[in-house]
Amino acid sequence: MTKIKMLTQDNCPKCIALKSFLELGLRNKYQDDIEVVKREEQADAFMDLVQKHKIMATPVLIAGDAVLADTSPSKVAEFLKEHI
Repeated sequence: MTKIKMLTQDNCPKCIALKSFLELGLRNKYQDDIEVVKREEQADAFMDLVQKHKIMATPVLIAGDAVLADTSPSKVAEFLKEHI
């Protein structure tokens, strides 16, 4: 099974909110299913995904060709259930 990729970066309030929701709201239920791709630490992989999926902002969840840019809690929970 391919992991869902989460694109994130430093100084991104929405990224912090998404990480908090995954940790606290979902109690790390999907921790082993999500690969974090951080711009500052994995610049090449991050940019490859940004270009491939035409991403304009972070955070973003990617499962194959499916991209979730609206990382509100209900959308994230639905996306994870659908793709894991």
